[in-house]
Amino acid sequence: MAYVLVDTGLWYAMFDRRDQHHSDAKDKAEVLRMFQIVLPWPTLYEALRTKFVRNAVALDQFERFLKGPNITYLDDASFRHAAFDLSLDSSLRRGRPLSMVDCLIRLLLEDVNTRISYLATFNYQDFVDVCRRNRVQII
Repeated sequence: MAYVLVDTGLWYAMFDRRDQHHSDAKDKAEVLRMFQIVLPWPTLYEALRTKFVRNAVALDQFERFLKGPNITYLDDASFRHAAFDLSLDSSLRRGRPLSMVDCLIRLLLEDVNTRISYLATFNYQDFVDVCRRNRVQII
């Protein structure tokens, strides 16, 4: 089974009917069921922010989704310092502001041991370069 990494914005869009990408996210959700979904913990920290957890309906749906058989939680400990450094360097010195979570995702896509084949995101521009280099398809 192929592995897909999911960017945080997709979670919001899938479970919040008011999100501008909700309709597209529902279509992507069907595609995600065909893959093993890799979840690094920081994407969950980012997703489970105060506004999202106050939406009980969305949170309940998200919880049920996360308990599915095709979910793998990824320990990101070995990537933390590099993601931190990359976020600061990219944002301060390279003129490309990237959050630490986005930097973590980029590092995971580059790591041959994670075997990510697909990235589900609405932020194409943040990841297109790293996906092309590593033959990861954006869905």
